[in-house]
Amino acid sequence: MVGAFLGARWLFGMFLQAEFLAELLIRRITGIILLFFTGLLLFSNLVTAFSALYTALDLPTLVSAPIAIPRLYLARSTLTWVQSSWMMLVFALPILAAIGPILGAPWWYYAALPLILLPLTLFCAALGTMGAMLLARWFPVHRTREAFVLLALVAFLVVYVAFRLSEPERFFEPGGFGDLVNLISSLRADGVGSSPPGWTADIIFACVRGEPAQIVHTGAVLILSAASVCVLGAWLARVIYLPGLMLAQEGRGQSGRGRKTRVVRRPSPPSTPEAAFMQRDTRLFFRTPAQWSQLLLVGALVLVYLLNFRYFRTLTDGGIIGSFGLFAVNYLLGGLVMTTLAARFLYPSVSLEGYAFWRIRAAPITFERLLVAKARWGARPLVLLAVIIAAASDWIVDLPSWMIIVSAGLAGMTAWVLSALAIGFGALDPRFDIDAPARIASGMGAVTFMLIGIAYIGIVGLLWILPLDVLSMYFEQDYLSRGVRLLQAAGLAGLSVVLSYGIRRWILFAGAKSLDSLDR
Repeated sequence: MVGAFLGARWLFGMFLQAEFLAELLIRRITGIILLFFTGLLLFSNLVTAFSALYTALDLPTLVSAPIAIPRLYLARSTLTWVQSSWMMLVFALPILAAIGPILGAPWWYYAALPLILLPLTLFCAALGTMGAMLLARWFPVHRTREAFVLLALVAFLVVYVAFRLSEPERFFEPGGFGDLVNLISSLRADGVGSSPPGWTADIIFACVRGEPAQIVHTGAVLILSAASVCVLGAWLARVIYLPGLMLAQEGRGQSGRGRKTRVVRRPSPPSTPEAAFMQRDTRLFFRTPAQWSQLLLVGALVLVYLLNFRYFRTLTDGGIIGSFGLFAVNYLLGGLVMTTLAARFLYPSVSLEGYAFWRIRAAPITFERLLVAKARWGARPLVLLAVIIAAASDWIVDLPSWMIIVSAGLAGMTAWVLSALAIGFGALDPRFDIDAPARIASGMGAVTFMLIGIAYIGIVGLLWILPLDVLSMYFEQDYLSRGVRLLQAAGLAGLSVVLSYGIRRWILFAGAKSLDSLDR
Protein backbone atom coordinates (compact mmCIF):
# COMPACT_ATOMS: atom_id res chain seq x y z
CA MET A 1 0.00 0.00 0.00
CA VAL A 2 2.87 2.35 0.78
CA GLY A 3 4.46 1.54 -2.57
CA ALA A 4 1.19 2.15 -4.41
CA PHE A 5 0.76 5.51 -2.66
CA LEU A 6 4.31 6.67 -3.42
CA GLY A 7 4.13 5.50 -7.04
CA ALA A 8 0.78 7.23 -7.63
CA ARG A 9 1.99 10.43 -5.98
CA TRP A 10 5.08 10.43 -8.20
CA LEU A 11 2.92 9.93 -11.31
CA PHE A 12 0.42 12.63 -10.33
CA GLY A 13 3.33 14.93 -9.50
CA MET A 14 4.64 14.46 -13.04
CA PHE A 15 1.26 15.66 -14.31
CA LEU A 16 1.82 19.00 -12.57
CA GLN A 17 4.30 19.83 -15.32
CA ALA A 18 1.28 20.17 -17.62
CA GLU A 19 0.03 23.04 -15.39
CA PHE A 20 -3.69 23.66 -16.05
CA LEU A 21 -4.08 20.17 -17.60
CA ALA A 22 -2.90 18.45 -14.40
CA GLU A 23 -6.34 18.00 -12.84
CA LEU A 24 -7.79 16.70 -16.12
CA LEU A 25 -4.99 14.17 -16.42
CA ILE A 26 -5.46 13.03 -12.83
CA ARG A 27 -9.23 12.82 -13.39
CA ARG A 28 -8.64 10.65 -16.47
CA ILE A 29 -6.39 8.25 -14.56
CA THR A 30 -8.87 8.14 -11.66
CA GLY A 31 -11.69 7.23 -14.04
CA ILE A 32 -9.62 4.41 -15.56
CA ILE A 33 -8.74 3.07 -12.09
CA LEU A 34 -12.34 3.13 -10.86
CA LEU A 35 -13.61 1.55 -14.08
CA PHE A 36 -11.00 -1.19 -13.82
CA PHE A 37 -11.80 -1.98 -10.18
CA THR A 38 -15.54 -1.91 -10.91
CA GLY A 39 -15.16 -4.56 -13.60
CA LEU A 40 -12.91 -6.58 -11.32
CA LEU A 41 -15.40 -6.37 -8.45
CA LEU A 42 -18.34 -7.33 -10.65
CA PHE A 43 -16.59 -10.45 -11.90
CA SER A 44 -15.22 -11.36 -8.46
CA ASN A 45 -18.64 -11.02 -6.82
CA LEU A 46 -20.28 -12.97 -9.63
CA VAL A 47 -17.93 -15.94 -9.26
CA THR A 48 -17.96 -15.84 -5.44
CA ALA A 49 -21.76 -15.64 -5.37
CA PHE A 50 -22.04 -19.06 -7.04
CA SER A 51 -20.29 -20.59 -4.01
CA ALA A 52 -22.05 -18.51 -1.38
CA LEU A 53 -25.57 -18.93 -2.82
CA TYR A 54 -25.55 -22.38 -4.43
CA THR A 55 -22.68 -24.71 -3.50
CA ALA A 56 -21.95 -23.96 0.18
CA LEU A 57 -22.27 -27.02 2.42
CA ASP A 58 -24.52 -25.29 4.98
CA LEU A 59 -27.18 -24.20 2.46
CA PRO A 60 -29.52 -27.22 2.95
CA THR A 61 -29.71 -26.44 6.66
CA LEU A 62 -30.26 -22.72 6.11
CA VAL A 63 -32.91 -23.17 3.44
CA SER A 64 -34.89 -25.61 5.59
CA ALA A 65 -34.71 -23.26 8.59
CA PRO A 66 -37.45 -20.64 9.23
CA ILE A 67 -35.50 -17.88 7.50
CA ALA A 68 -37.06 -15.65 4.86
CA ILE A 69 -35.38 -16.03 1.46
CA PRO A 70 -34.71 -12.26 1.10
CA ARG A 71 -32.93 -12.25 4.48
CA LEU A 72 -30.89 -15.30 3.49
CA TYR A 73 -29.99 -13.59 0.22
CA LEU A 74 -28.91 -10.38 1.96
CA ALA A 75 -26.80 -12.35 4.45
CA ARG A 76 -25.06 -14.29 1.67
CA SER A 77 -24.63 -11.12 -0.37
CA THR A 78 -22.92 -9.53 2.62
CA LEU A 79 -20.59 -12.53 2.87
CA THR A 80 -19.82 -12.22 -0.85
CA TRP A 81 -19.21 -8.48 -0.47
CA VAL A 82 -16.75 -9.00 2.41
CA GLN A 83 -14.78 -11.67 0.55
CA SER A 84 -14.56 -9.74 -2.71
CA SER A 85 -14.34 -6.07 -1.72
CA TRP A 86 -11.41 -5.97 0.69
CA MET A 87 -9.14 -6.04 -2.37
CA MET A 88 -10.42 -2.66 -3.53
CA LEU A 89 -9.66 -1.07 -0.17
CA VAL A 90 -6.13 -2.51 -0.19
CA PHE A 91 -5.18 -1.53 -3.74
CA ALA A 92 -7.42 1.39 -4.70
CA LEU A 93 -7.32 3.45 -1.49
CA PRO A 94 -3.56 4.26 -1.59
CA ILE A 95 -3.75 5.31 -5.25
CA LEU A 96 -6.75 7.59 -4.66
CA ALA A 97 -5.20 8.95 -1.46
CA ALA A 98 -2.20 10.13 -3.50
CA ILE A 99 -4.47 12.69 -5.18
CA GLY A 100 -4.71 14.61 -1.90
CA PRO A 101 -1.17 15.95 -1.47
CA ILE A 102 -0.89 16.80 -5.19
CA LEU A 103 -4.12 18.83 -5.44
CA GLY A 104 -4.07 20.14 -1.85
CA ALA A 105 -7.08 18.22 -0.49
CA PRO A 106 -8.33 18.95 3.06
CA TRP A 107 -7.41 16.58 5.89
CA TRP A 108 -10.84 14.98 6.05
CA TYR A 109 -10.52 13.82 2.44
CA TYR A 110 -8.36 10.87 3.55
CA ALA A 111 -10.84 9.81 6.24
CA ALA A 112 -13.75 10.06 3.80
CA LEU A 113 -12.18 7.92 1.06
CA PRO A 114 -13.35 4.52 2.46
CA LEU A 115 -16.87 5.92 2.85
CA ILE A 116 -16.77 7.19 -0.75
CA LEU A 117 -15.82 3.76 -2.09
CA LEU A 118 -18.29 1.84 0.11
CA PRO A 119 -21.45 2.44 -2.01
CA LEU A 120 -19.56 1.46 -5.18
CA THR A 121 -18.47 -1.87 -3.65
CA LEU A 122 -22.03 -2.55 -2.41
CA PHE A 123 -23.39 -1.78 -5.88
CA CYS A 124 -20.96 -4.25 -7.48
CA ALA A 125 -21.72 -6.95 -4.88
CA ALA A 126 -25.49 -6.62 -5.38
CA LEU A 127 -25.18 -6.60 -9.17
CA GLY A 128 -22.83 -9.61 -9.11
CA THR A 129 -25.14 -11.70 -6.90
CA MET A 130 -28.13 -10.78 -9.07
CA GLY A 131 -26.23 -11.92 -12.16
CA ALA A 132 -25.37 -15.22 -10.43
CA MET A 133 -29.05 -15.83 -9.57
CA LEU A 134 -30.20 -15.10 -13.11
CA LEU A 135 -27.60 -17.46 -14.60
CA ALA A 136 -28.24 -20.20 -12.03
CA ARG A 137 -31.96 -20.14 -12.76
CA TRP A 138 -31.45 -21.53 -16.28
CA PHE A 139 -27.90 -22.90 -16.46
CA PRO A 140 -25.93 -25.48 -14.38
CA VAL A 141 -24.05 -23.65 -11.64
CA HIS A 142 -20.76 -25.55 -11.79
CA ARG A 143 -20.36 -25.35 -15.57
CA THR A 144 -21.36 -21.70 -15.63
CA ARG A 145 -18.75 -20.82 -13.03
CA GLU A 146 -16.04 -22.65 -14.96
CA ALA A 147 -17.10 -20.94 -18.19
CA PHE A 148 -16.87 -17.53 -16.55
CA VAL A 149 -13.29 -18.17 -15.48
CA LEU A 150 -12.38 -18.82 -19.11
CA LEU A 151 -14.39 -15.82 -20.26
CA ALA A 152 -12.52 -13.70 -17.73
CA LEU A 153 -9.23 -14.67 -19.39
CA VAL A 154 -10.54 -13.68 -22.81
CA ALA A 155 -12.01 -10.43 -21.46
CA PHE A 156 -8.75 -9.58 -19.70
CA LEU A 157 -6.75 -10.06 -22.89
CA VAL A 158 -9.24 -8.02 -24.92
CA VAL A 159 -9.18 -5.16 -22.39
CA TYR A 160 -5.40 -5.23 -22.24
CA VAL A 161 -5.05 -5.13 -26.03
CA ALA A 162 -7.57 -2.27 -26.19
CA PHE A 163 -5.63 -0.42 -23.50
CA ARG A 164 -2.37 -0.83 -25.39
CA LEU A 165 -3.98 0.27 -28.67
CA SER A 166 -5.18 3.47 -27.00
CA GLU A 167 -1.49 4.37 -26.44
CA PRO A 168 -1.83 5.99 -23.00
CA GLU A 169 1.83 7.03 -23.13
CA ARG A 170 0.99 9.71 -25.68
CA PHE A 171 -0.43 11.82 -22.85
CA PHE A 172 3.20 12.38 -21.86
CA GLU A 173 4.25 13.46 -25.36
CA PRO A 174 3.69 17.04 -26.54
CA GLY A 175 3.02 15.86 -30.10
CA GLY A 176 0.62 13.07 -29.12
CA PHE A 177 -2.40 15.13 -30.21
CA GLY A 178 -2.99 17.43 -33.14
CA ASP A 179 -3.89 20.45 -31.04
CA LEU A 180 -4.75 21.50 -27.52
CA VAL A 181 -8.51 21.39 -28.14
CA ASN A 182 -8.39 17.70 -29.10
CA LEU A 183 -6.28 16.94 -26.06
CA ILE A 184 -8.67 18.64 -23.63
CA SER A 185 -11.70 17.00 -25.26
CA SER A 186 -10.08 13.57 -24.97
CA LEU A 187 -9.23 14.11 -21.31
CA ARG A 188 -12.73 15.25 -20.40
CA ALA A 189 -14.20 12.14 -22.04
CA ASP A 190 -13.07 9.95 -19.14
CA GLY A 191 -15.18 6.96 -20.23
CA VAL A 192 -17.18 6.54 -16.99
CA GLY A 193 -19.87 9.22 -17.49
CA SER A 194 -23.15 8.91 -15.55
CA SER A 195 -22.42 5.61 -13.84
CA PRO A 196 -21.40 4.52 -10.32
CA PRO A 197 -17.65 4.80 -11.17
CA GLY A 198 -18.28 8.27 -12.64
CA TRP A 199 -20.31 9.40 -9.61
CA THR A 200 -17.56 8.11 -7.31
CA ALA A 201 -14.96 10.11 -9.26
CA ASP A 202 -17.20 13.21 -9.04
CA ILE A 203 -17.42 12.84 -5.26
CA ILE A 204 -13.64 12.41 -4.96
CA PHE A 205 -12.86 15.61 -6.84
CA ALA A 206 -15.68 17.48 -5.09
CA CYS A 207 -14.00 16.57 -1.78
CA VAL A 208 -10.63 17.71 -3.13
CA ARG A 209 -12.08 21.07 -4.18
CA GLY A 210 -14.23 21.43 -1.05
CA GLU A 211 -17.67 21.57 -2.70
CA PRO A 212 -20.20 20.29 -0.11
CA ALA A 213 -23.26 20.77 -2.36
CA GLN A 214 -21.76 18.55 -5.07
CA ILE A 215 -20.72 15.97 -2.46
CA VAL A 216 -24.23 15.74 -0.98
CA HIS A 217 -26.00 15.64 -4.35
CA THR A 218 -23.78 13.06 -6.06
CA GLY A 219 -23.36 11.07 -2.85
CA ALA A 220 -27.13 10.76 -2.47
CA VAL A 221 -27.44 9.53 -6.06
CA LEU A 222 -24.70 6.92 -5.53
CA ILE A 223 -26.08 5.70 -2.17
CA LEU A 224 -29.65 5.47 -3.46
CA SER A 225 -28.45 3.55 -6.52
CA ALA A 226 -26.61 1.00 -4.36
CA ALA A 227 -29.59 0.65 -2.01
CA SER A 228 -31.99 0.23 -4.94
CA VAL A 229 -29.92 -2.56 -6.44
CA CYS A 230 -29.80 -4.33 -3.03
CA VAL A 231 -33.60 -4.10 -2.68
CA LEU A 232 -34.07 -5.30 -6.25
CA GLY A 233 -31.79 -8.26 -5.53
CA ALA A 234 -33.82 -9.22 -2.43
CA TRP A 235 -37.03 -9.09 -4.48
CA LEU A 236 -35.45 -11.16 -7.27
CA ALA A 237 -34.26 -13.74 -4.72
CA ARG A 238 -37.83 -14.20 -3.50
CA VAL A 239 -38.88 -15.13 -7.06
CA ILE A 240 -36.03 -17.20 -8.59
CA TYR A 241 -33.58 -18.23 -5.84
CA LEU A 242 -35.22 -21.50 -4.74
CA PRO A 243 -35.77 -22.81 -8.32
CA GLY A 244 -32.15 -22.01 -9.12
CA LEU A 245 -30.96 -23.73 -5.92
CA MET A 246 -32.92 -26.90 -6.78
CA LEU A 247 -31.40 -26.90 -10.26
CA ALA A 248 -27.93 -26.52 -8.73
CA GLN A 249 -28.46 -29.60 -6.52
CA GLU A 250 -29.35 -31.88 -9.45
CA GLY A 251 -26.62 -34.40 -10.12
CA ARG A 252 -24.76 -33.84 -6.83
CA GLY A 253 -23.82 -37.06 -5.13
CA GLN A 254 -24.80 -39.28 -8.09
CA SER A 255 -22.99 -42.50 -8.71
CA GLY A 256 -21.18 -43.31 -11.91
CA ARG A 257 -24.15 -45.19 -13.42
CA GLY A 258 -25.01 -44.09 -16.90
CA ARG A 259 -21.70 -42.41 -17.47
CA LYS A 260 -19.35 -43.40 -20.25
CA THR A 261 -16.28 -45.07 -18.82
CA ARG A 262 -12.85 -44.84 -20.31
CA VAL A 263 -9.76 -46.91 -19.87
CA VAL A 264 -6.98 -45.08 -18.10
CA ARG A 265 -3.48 -46.41 -17.87
CA ARG A 266 -2.66 -47.15 -14.25
CA PRO A 267 0.53 -45.34 -13.26
CA SER A 268 3.33 -47.15 -11.53
CA PRO A 269 2.98 -47.24 -7.74
CA PRO A 270 4.87 -44.48 -5.92
CA SER A 271 8.03 -45.49 -4.13
CA THR A 272 7.51 -43.39 -0.97
CA PRO A 273 4.54 -41.90 0.94
CA GLU A 274 5.69 -38.42 -0.11
CA ALA A 275 5.58 -39.43 -3.77
CA ALA A 276 2.09 -40.88 -3.26
CA PHE A 277 0.81 -37.62 -1.79
CA MET A 278 2.43 -35.59 -4.57
CA GLN A 279 0.83 -37.85 -7.20
CA ARG A 280 -2.56 -37.54 -5.51
CA ASP A 281 -2.36 -33.72 -5.21
CA THR A 282 -1.51 -33.47 -8.92
CA ARG A 283 -4.58 -35.53 -9.85
CA LEU A 284 -6.88 -33.56 -7.56
CA PHE A 285 -5.58 -30.26 -8.91
CA PHE A 286 -6.30 -31.12 -12.53
CA ARG A 287 -9.64 -32.71 -11.67
CA THR A 288 -10.83 -29.41 -10.18
CA PRO A 289 -11.69 -26.96 -12.98
CA ALA A 290 -11.80 -24.05 -10.52
CA GLN A 291 -8.08 -24.70 -9.91
CA TRP A 292 -6.49 -25.67 -13.20
CA SER A 293 -8.50 -23.20 -15.30
CA GLN A 294 -6.92 -20.33 -13.38
CA LEU A 295 -3.54 -21.42 -14.70
CA LEU A 296 -4.60 -19.86 -18.00
CA LEU A 297 -5.13 -16.54 -16.27
CA VAL A 298 -1.78 -16.89 -14.50
CA GLY A 299 -0.09 -17.51 -17.85
CA ALA A 300 -1.73 -14.43 -19.32
CA LEU A 301 -0.65 -12.30 -16.36
CA VAL A 302 2.94 -13.53 -16.58
CA LEU A 303 3.00 -12.78 -20.31
CA VAL A 304 1.67 -9.26 -19.72
CA TYR A 305 4.23 -8.75 -16.93
CA LEU A 306 7.10 -9.71 -19.22
CA LEU A 307 5.82 -7.62 -22.13
CA ASN A 308 5.48 -4.54 -19.95
CA PHE A 309 8.71 -4.91 -17.99
CA ARG A 310 10.63 -3.47 -20.94
CA TYR A 311 9.05 -0.09 -20.16
CA PHE A 312 11.19 0.04 -17.00
CA ARG A 313 14.12 0.77 -19.29
CA THR A 314 12.77 4.30 -19.60
CA LEU A 315 13.66 4.79 -15.92
CA THR A 316 17.25 3.92 -16.72
CA ASP A 317 17.32 6.08 -19.84
CA GLY A 318 15.99 8.99 -17.80
CA GLY A 319 18.68 8.53 -15.16
CA ILE A 320 16.16 7.73 -12.41
CA ILE A 321 17.58 4.30 -11.52
CA GLY A 322 20.52 2.21 -12.71
CA SER A 323 21.04 -1.47 -13.38
CA PHE A 324 20.95 -2.26 -9.65
CA GLY A 325 17.61 -0.49 -9.43
CA LEU A 326 16.18 -2.61 -12.26
CA PHE A 327 17.57 -5.73 -10.57
CA ALA A 328 15.85 -4.77 -7.30
CA VAL A 329 12.55 -3.87 -8.99
CA ASN A 330 12.48 -7.19 -10.82
CA TYR A 331 13.32 -9.13 -7.65
CA LEU A 332 10.65 -7.39 -5.57
CA LEU A 333 7.90 -7.53 -8.21
CA GLY A 334 8.69 -11.17 -9.01
CA GLY A 335 8.61 -11.96 -5.29
CA LEU A 336 5.20 -10.33 -4.95
CA VAL A 337 3.90 -12.39 -7.88
CA MET A 338 5.21 -15.62 -6.34
CA THR A 339 3.74 -14.72 -2.93
CA THR A 340 0.34 -14.12 -4.49
CA LEU A 341 0.42 -17.40 -6.43
CA ALA A 342 1.51 -19.33 -3.35
CA ALA A 343 -1.32 -17.78 -1.32
CA ARG A 344 -3.90 -18.71 -3.96
CA PHE A 345 -2.75 -22.22 -4.93
CA LEU A 346 -0.62 -23.60 -2.06
CA TYR A 347 -2.00 -22.04 1.12
CA PRO A 348 -5.43 -23.78 0.76
CA SER A 349 -3.79 -27.17 0.15
CA VAL A 350 -4.06 -28.44 3.74
CA SER A 351 -7.57 -27.08 4.27
CA LEU A 352 -8.81 -28.72 1.07
CA GLU A 353 -8.14 -32.13 2.65
CA GLY A 354 -11.51 -31.60 4.33
CA TYR A 355 -12.81 -34.58 6.26
CA ALA A 356 -10.19 -36.78 4.59
CA PHE A 357 -7.74 -35.19 7.04
CA TRP A 358 -8.86 -37.62 9.74
CA ARG A 359 -8.08 -40.58 7.47
CA ILE A 360 -4.60 -39.19 6.97
CA ARG A 361 -4.29 -38.84 10.71
CA ALA A 362 -5.00 -42.56 11.11
CA ALA A 363 -2.44 -43.50 8.44
CA PRO A 364 1.13 -44.53 9.40
CA ILE A 365 2.70 -41.25 8.31
CA THR A 366 3.72 -38.16 10.26
CA PHE A 367 2.24 -34.76 9.51
CA GLU A 368 5.71 -33.40 8.88
CA ARG A 369 6.18 -35.85 5.99
CA LEU A 370 2.76 -34.86 4.67
CA LEU A 371 3.68 -31.16 4.69
CA VAL A 372 7.08 -31.87 3.16
CA ALA A 373 5.35 -33.71 0.32
CA LYS A 374 2.94 -30.82 -0.26
CA ALA A 375 5.80 -28.30 -0.15
CA ARG A 376 7.79 -30.30 -2.71
CA TRP A 377 4.72 -30.60 -4.92
CA GLY A 378 4.17 -26.85 -4.88
CA ALA A 379 7.84 -25.86 -5.07
CA ARG A 380 8.56 -27.42 -8.46
CA PRO A 381 6.23 -25.30 -10.63
CA LEU A 382 6.68 -22.20 -8.44
CA VAL A 383 10.49 -22.32 -8.61
CA LEU A 384 10.41 -22.94 -12.37
CA LEU A 385 8.05 -20.00 -12.92
CA ALA A 386 10.10 -17.72 -10.66
CA VAL A 387 13.33 -18.52 -12.51
CA ILE A 388 11.69 -17.94 -15.91
CA ILE A 389 10.20 -14.59 -14.86
CA ALA A 390 13.44 -13.36 -13.26
CA ALA A 391 15.71 -14.40 -16.12
CA ALA A 392 13.36 -13.22 -18.88
CA SER A 393 12.71 -9.85 -17.24
CA ASP A 394 16.41 -9.14 -16.74
CA TRP A 395 17.16 -10.21 -20.29
CA ILE A 396 14.44 -7.91 -21.64
CA VAL A 397 16.00 -4.85 -19.98
CA ASP A 398 19.53 -5.88 -21.09
CA LEU A 399 21.06 -6.53 -17.68
CA PRO A 400 24.47 -8.24 -17.72
CA SER A 401 24.66 -12.03 -17.75
CA TRP A 402 25.97 -12.34 -14.20
CA MET A 403 23.01 -10.34 -12.91
CA ILE A 404 20.61 -12.62 -14.78
CA ILE A 405 22.20 -15.69 -13.18
CA VAL A 406 22.13 -14.20 -9.67
CA SER A 407 18.56 -12.99 -10.16
CA ALA A 408 17.38 -16.42 -11.29
CA GLY A 409 19.13 -18.06 -8.33
CA LEU A 410 17.62 -15.65 -5.80
CA ALA A 411 14.18 -16.02 -7.36
CA GLY A 412 14.39 -19.81 -7.23
CA MET A 413 15.51 -19.81 -3.59
CA THR A 414 12.76 -17.34 -2.66
CA ALA A 415 10.06 -19.41 -4.39
CA TRP A 416 11.38 -22.56 -2.69
CA VAL A 417 10.91 -20.97 0.73
CA LEU A 418 7.58 -19.31 -0.13
CA SER A 419 6.09 -22.68 -1.11
CA ALA A 420 6.93 -24.07 2.34
CA LEU A 421 5.70 -20.90 4.08
CA ALA A 422 2.35 -21.16 2.29
CA ILE A 423 1.91 -24.84 3.23
CA GLY A 424 3.07 -24.25 6.81
CA PHE A 425 0.82 -21.26 7.46
CA GLY A 426 -2.07 -23.19 5.90
CA ALA A 427 -1.43 -25.94 8.46
CA LEU A 428 -1.33 -23.42 11.33
CA ASP A 429 -4.85 -22.23 10.49
CA PRO A 430 -6.66 -25.07 8.67
CA ARG A 431 -10.29 -24.52 7.59
CA PHE A 432 -11.57 -28.00 6.82
CA ASP A 433 -15.19 -26.86 6.67
CA ILE A 434 -14.63 -24.72 3.53
CA ASP A 435 -14.29 -26.34 0.12
CA ALA A 436 -13.71 -23.16 -1.93
CA PRO A 437 -9.98 -22.37 -2.41
CA ALA A 438 -10.69 -18.68 -3.04
CA ARG A 439 -12.48 -18.34 0.32
CA ILE A 440 -9.65 -20.09 2.14
CA ALA A 441 -7.06 -17.84 0.46
CA SER A 442 -8.96 -14.70 1.52
CA GLY A 443 -8.74 -15.40 5.26
CA MET A 444 -6.50 -13.70 7.81
CA GLY A 445 -4.12 -16.65 7.81
CA ALA A 446 -3.39 -16.10 4.11
CA VAL A 447 -2.92 -12.37 4.67
CA THR A 448 -0.48 -13.14 7.50
CA PHE A 449 1.44 -15.50 5.21
CA MET A 450 1.68 -12.82 2.52
CA LEU A 451 3.00 -10.26 5.01
CA ILE A 452 5.60 -12.71 6.36
CA GLY A 453 6.54 -13.70 2.81
CA ILE A 454 7.04 -10.08 1.75
CA ALA A 455 9.13 -9.47 4.87
CA TYR A 456 11.29 -12.50 4.02
CA ILE A 457 11.78 -11.20 0.46
CA GLY A 458 12.84 -7.81 1.83
CA ILE A 459 15.33 -9.35 4.30
CA VAL A 460 16.97 -11.49 1.61
CA GLY A 461 17.18 -8.46 -0.66
CA LEU A 462 18.95 -6.45 2.06
CA LEU A 463 21.41 -9.30 2.75
CA TRP A 464 22.43 -9.36 -0.92
CA ILE A 465 23.26 -5.65 -1.25
CA LEU A 466 26.92 -6.09 -0.35
CA PRO A 467 27.45 -9.35 -2.32
CA LEU A 468 25.97 -7.71 -5.41
CA ASP A 469 28.28 -4.73 -5.01
CA VAL A 470 31.31 -7.04 -4.76
CA LEU A 471 30.20 -9.02 -7.82
CA SER A 472 29.61 -5.83 -9.75
CA MET A 473 33.14 -4.58 -9.06
CA TYR A 474 34.57 -7.93 -10.14
CA PHE A 475 32.61 -8.41 -13.39
CA GLU A 476 32.38 -4.79 -14.53
CA GLN A 477 35.64 -3.29 -13.20
CA ASP A 478 37.76 -6.45 -12.98
CA TYR A 479 38.48 -5.73 -9.32
CA LEU A 480 38.21 -8.42 -6.65
CA SER A 481 37.58 -7.12 -3.14
CA ARG A 482 39.95 -8.40 -0.51
CA GLY A 483 40.06 -9.02 3.21
CA VAL A 484 37.13 -8.14 5.44
CA ARG A 485 34.86 -6.87 2.67
CA LEU A 486 35.05 -10.13 0.72
CA LEU A 487 34.42 -12.17 3.88
CA GLN A 488 31.47 -9.98 4.77
CA ALA A 489 29.93 -10.42 1.32
CA ALA A 490 30.39 -14.20 1.42
CA GLY A 491 29.03 -14.31 4.97
CA LEU A 492 25.88 -12.33 4.08
CA ALA A 493 25.22 -14.50 1.01
CA GLY A 494 25.69 -17.65 3.11
CA LEU A 495 23.46 -16.19 5.82
CA SER A 496 20.64 -15.72 3.31
CA VAL A 497 20.89 -19.39 2.32
CA VAL A 498 21.02 -20.61 5.93
CA LEU A 499 18.12 -18.31 6.87
CA SER A 500 16.05 -19.63 3.97
CA TYR A 501 16.72 -23.24 4.88
CA GLY A 502 15.95 -22.57 8.55
CA ILE A 503 12.68 -20.80 7.80
CA ARG A 504 11.56 -23.65 5.56
CA ARG A 505 12.34 -26.31 8.17
CA TRP A 506 10.81 -24.32 11.02
CA ILE A 507 7.48 -23.52 9.36
CA LEU A 508 6.94 -27.12 8.25
CA PHE A 509 7.75 -28.36 11.76
CA ALA A 510 5.44 -25.76 13.34
CA GLY A 511 2.63 -26.64 10.93
CA ALA A 512 3.00 -30.35 11.68
CA LYS A 513 2.86 -29.69 15.43
CA SER A 514 -0.28 -27.63 14.96
CA LEU A 515 -2.01 -30.39 12.99
CA ASP A 516 -0.93 -33.03 15.48
CA SER A 517 -2.56 -31.12 18.36
CA LEU A 518 -5.91 -30.43 16.69
CA ASP A 519 -8.02 -32.95 18.62
CA ARG A 520 -5.98 -33.02 21.83
